[in-house]
Amino acid sequence: MGQDQVEIDQTGQAPSLWRERRLIESFDVDILGRLRPQNLLAYLLNSAWNHANGTSYGFEELSERNLMWVLIKIQLAVKRQPKWGEQVTIETWGKRIERLYALRDFACISASGEKLISATSSWMILDRTSGRPQRFDQTTDHFAWQPEREEIETDLAKVQATSTGREIARFRVLFSDMDVNRHVNSAKYLQWMVDAHSQEHLEANEPESIELSFLSEAMPNDEVAVFSEKSGDHEFCSVRRTRGGEELCRARFKWRASR
Repeated sequence: MGQDQVEIDQTGQAPSLWRERRLIESFDVDILGRLRPQNLLAYLLNSAWNHANGTSYGFEELSERNLMWVLIKIQLAVKRQPKWGEQVTIETWGKRIERLYALRDFACISASGEKLISATSSWMILDRTSGRPQRFDQTTDHFAWQPEREEIETDLAKVQATSTGREIARFRVLFSDMDVNRHVNSAKYLQWMVDAHSQEHLEANEPESIELSFLSEAMPNDEVAVFSEKSGDHEFCSVRRTRGGEELCRARFKWRASR
């Protein structure tokens, strides 16, 4: 894996467009050699962290102010899943500020220039102690927002809730599921929802689109349940804490036959 060298100027401004290259390794793929959806999501989120690193929005910079980024929603459109051995380029940029949300888009491109994945996301900065969202000040953040550049339209509305979903799997939160913010990593929720499906379904199908809304956070040693409900050509999934039933994450999948 390689990534473009980032240069931060004296005002703390990062490049407007961040690019990094990734080789799809054997441990990244499923039994059909396709990049696992949760690994794809991890790649995208990591590129966002890398882009913000060293700016006023970097992990260390926010931590010094007792603040942190929280992913609220992400939408992915998958033209083709990258395969084992492919080298891809991930591009990401800050799109704009909308109320308390920072919008960020992504593109994943093959070595031949084929657009494989398009994505858009919405984020908040929260106070670590109070959990209160913080307002952005674009006059002082020195970040190169690009409101004119839109990969796909961002929809801030939450994914539709399930009403009659059936439970299809349970998982326990483990130490390896946690990130440096001491929260379950965002990609783990997607992994739970994918792994809740049968091997037969996952071999015969692949995601055409995925939309995730993050509502609350699983804690160490929690047990969570995944619920599923079909509606037209979409499947709605929900991850809930089994103790008390609090909903933590919900998703909308559109599946297509594996190609």
